Amino acid sequence: MKIFLINENRREQQWLTSALKLKDQIDSVNCFERGYELDVEEANFSSSVIIVSQDQFAALRRQMSKHYSAKELPCPILILTESFESFDVSGYRDLTLDAFPTSSITPEILRYLLSTLQREFRKDLRLKRLAHYDTLTGATNRHLFSDRTKQAIASAKRQGEPLSLLYFDLDDFKGINDKYGHNTGDAYLSAFSDTIIQSIRDSDTFGRLGGDEFALLMPKSMETDAINKAQQIQRELAAKRSINQYALSIATSIGIVSFDPAKIDDINYTSLVGYADKAAFESKRKGHHLYSVHRIRKKRVAKDAEPA
Repeated sequence: MKIFLINENRREQQWLTSALKLKDQIDSVNCFERGYELDVEEANFSSSVIIVSQDQFAALRRQMSKHYSAKELPCPILILTESFESFDVSGYRDLTLDAFPTSSITPEILRYLLSTLQREFRKDLRLKRLAHYDTLTGATNRHLFSDRTKQAIASAKRQGEPLSLLYFDLDDFKGINDKYGHNTGDAYLSAFSDTIIQSIRDSDTFGRLGGDEFALLMPKSMETDAINKAQQIQRELAAKRSINQYALSIATSIGIVSFDPAKIDDINYTSLVGYADKAAFESKRKGHHLYSVHRIRKKRVAKDAEPA
């Protein structure tokens, strides 16, 4: 277990660090003060707990919101409060967190709180997975993909960073179902998804938008990055593999759209996905297992007529 300790009181920080090191399962304790920057994209949060003082909790949520939605944080949080009444956890039902007064905590209580939080977090993860992920393919469902894309667009505009989206429309999936049966069709979809999921970054999101249509969100990625990823995916899919005892390759049309907030600012989830879908349709029109790029045109604003 990795602990991220955010507390500006040096005495409390030292005591907590000593108490935490008494727990055998703790691998490391990382201490942060005001002005810290959690490297959320690099750090492995799956087996971590954040311990934060109550006065730093709001700042922590602001920082995490750059990378995660308000209802989705990567690990449980223990908030150290001034008293039992000073923080109401019931207002954060979507998060796995607990609050406990610093003055009442002991090493034994601390170990109990951490174990309970991790157990609850694992249970919450299972429930969220059932609610937000496609059970057949492991891709996020339309709702979660939409939420993450909206969050990424807002972050891109705020940070001035590009993002890209790839839209996948499988070629002749109906023919696969008709020829080999629906069980093979399901295995075909799973193999397609596995290929993509294994090749993307932790910061990317792969979603199933419905039927045989999928999308890949790539934050902090320019058009060239998206094209390279599309080419890599199509190469890997073209290799034959055993799918339900049939030797099959997988073919998909891909539509690519990239958004640079320095050039375009009037973009939203609906328009971004719409542009990528339009590009995928163009790929299908041109042939088999191809990709196309839709370049967003900046709308020209007509100049006001000069007074006579």
